[in-house]
Amino acid sequence: MEQELRKRRETGYSIIKNYIVITIGACLYAGGISLFLDPNNLAPGGITGIAVILNRLTGIETGTLYFLCNVPIVLLGLWKFGWRFMLSTAYAIVLTSGITNLLANISAVTTEPLLAALAGSILVAVGIGVIFKSGATTGGMDIIIKILRLKYKHMKTGSLFLLTDVIIVAFSGIVFRDFNIMMYALIAVFITGKVMDMVLYGTDEAKLIYIISDYQIKITERLLA
Repeated sequence: MEQELRKRRETGYSIIKNYIVITIGACLYAGGISLFLDPNNLAPGGITGIAVILNRLTGIETGTLYFLCNVPIVLLGLWKFGWRFMLSTAYAIVLTSGITNLLANISAVTTEPLLAALAGSILVAVGIGVIFKSGATTGGMDIIIKILRLKYKHMKTGSLFLLTDVIIVAFSGIVFRDFNIMMYALIAVFITGKVMDMVLYGTDEAKLIYIISDYQIKITERLLA
């Protein structure tokens, strides 16, 4: 009985801790969008990038569009991962959406596109990485990529983000009709992918090499020597 109570208490603490971490991640993510990327016309890829583009076309707040675009994807996630996982993800989406709209009322920290791309992408990457580590996602491409990684486990999360984001950034260049802005957005996407991999996997990496040969014993002896 006592052990069961201790287990429940530990589980409760773990859940509270996860939601605190998700809150911090959502704040970083929303800050990167509203204070740096969005006001400088930088579409950072993913659902957020789509929301930024649609904001310019419709006038609806970026955070609101981010939420609306996530609704069908969350339903897909419910089917694939179940309600427990999606509960924390839904919390991250609602919080990110709300904070994004709230911070949109504050002036951009910088109007220099390169500085905005650097600072915004780092905040976004750290925010997403922190949320991923807590066992949730920020919705959108996060869920789609999480589904892809169920099948392609060898592919890195940041690399998958990079692939989808490049397509969205290219589309933003067409909408904004500004090649320079598109290039700054690509810089932001590249940095986001790299920083996210650092947050999720650390800086240490190793490479695996397969040597196919009929002389495996000799090669082993030589390598050991």
